[in-house]
Amino acid sequence: MKLSMHMIANRIYFLDMEINLSDSDPPVLKSARLVYATDCAYIYAEGSDTICAAESGSIRLRDVNLAEGFDIIQSVFDFYDDWQQNILELVLQRSYQDLVDACFRVFHNPMIMFDADCKVLGMSSQYGENDVDREWAYLSRHGYSSIQALEYMKSYYPDHDFEYEKILPFHFKGTILNCEGITGALIYQNEFFLRINVIEKERLLNYGDYQILEMLLHIMHQHLEKKEGEKEKNAENSVFFSLLNRDAVDDEKLARKLDYAGWKVSDEYQIVLVCPKRTEMSAKAAEVLRTTIMNIFPESRIVGGENAFILIWNLSKCGSFKRERVRLLLEQTEADVSMSLWMEGIYNVWHLYRQAKSAQNMKTWFSGETDRIFDFYKAAADHILLSGDMEDMVYACHPNVRRLWLREQEEKDGLFATFSSYLKHERSVLNTSQDVYIHRNTLLYRIRKIKEFLESNLDDAYTRNYMQLSVMVLELYEMLRKNQP
Repeated sequence: MKLSMHMIANRIYFLDMEINLSDSDPPVLKSARLVYATDCAYIYAEGSDTICAAESGSIRLRDVNLAEGFDIIQSVFDFYDDWQQNILELVLQRSYQDLVDACFRVFHNPMIMFDADCKVLGMSSQYGENDVDREWAYLSRHGYSSIQALEYMKSYYPDHDFEYEKILPFHFKGTILNCEGITGALIYQNEFFLRINVIEKERLLNYGDYQILEMLLHIMHQHLEKKEGEKEKNAENSVFFSLLNRDAVDDEKLARKLDYAGWKVSDEYQIVLVCPKRTEMSAKAAEVLRTTIMNIFPESRIVGGENAFILIWNLSKCGSFKRERVRLLLEQTEADVSMSLWMEGIYNVWHLYRQAKSAQNMKTWFSGETDRIFDFYKAAADHILLSGDMEDMVYACHPNVRRLWLREQEEKDGLFATFSSYLKHERSVLNTSQDVYIHRNTLLYRIRKIKEFLESNLDDAYTRNYMQLSVMVLELYEMLRKNQP
């Protein structure tokens, strides 16, 4: 394992020494030598002291003879080699608690490892429940981050997304979080996988600690790359993966994830799919694209796929999707962007994801798109006609018509039937009033109420045809459901 001078100093911090190191101190040192050699720590005597020198600076061990000094420095290289091998074995075994405890020997400070859902995978057992701060105590008792701590963290650092940014320092001064240290995220296949926090308590953290944390994350990343199968990789990842793939979801984890974002299960959601036109992207290019998307759409949650990025947009929380920002995104990269319908309920994002993918495939059927983003809405009628799957057809219905239909299940006031007749008779008030057996004034009141609910322009031919097709699908679905044995 290659070391930096800061990493060497951190290992022997308890000795009487004088440190003179630059910030430009890469981990390139392979071993200790008594004669100068490239990429090695040069050990020599100066009076009664031993000097450990490299291009980045020196460490003076006071009142230590050369033989002892050389043994001390070489033992640091031996220690890190053994530590790295131990970490590799623990990563392979997924023994995260043991891994965190093993890291105490290099950081000499409290450390916590979280998964993508803010669940504790391991925290330094060298510290008791009340040895750090209130959040440490909460983590010790409950095994998850508190919502209050995350909200405080976001308000304290509004410009940082701690879920995705890689290695950052933090300095919190408050009743919930009263600590400082460094934090590092593991991003695997463009998706947030886990986070490690090292809290400054026993000694000051420095450049060497950043390097160790970066190496640790790199080791874990290499291990994940050896794993085969997307499903295995996602087993420890965000519940959003499960929702998008229609897998079983832990409701408690999902509720906690939504609480952290300030979202609700019942909110209205939409999926936006960003597919780079280059079929293959380097890890660096994918990382840059993810960062760009995050900067342009910080309100969304971003899930990275193999060939696309999926934005989960909360309309209830953030309002309509900010289409004008797409121009900024497309200035950064050549990509195809598609957008699903909108729908209430986080459990429906699987249907929305399918719609966004369908829109990508159907985009070439349409011309005249100017803002380089294609709405499933524009192809929804064609999608329904081609689907052949009743459930898929129901979820592809016009969102406002589907919402009116769902409302009818609760209110049972006949507005959906009135709207169906109104469209069937080409918006003729006379023919509709005769069909549904109500007075003209009553019908006009109902139509006004329906239009307010639908919030759609019935004068637009496509919207009207799409709505009428949606009504027919929903009525057919009702009939089939009632006639089931």
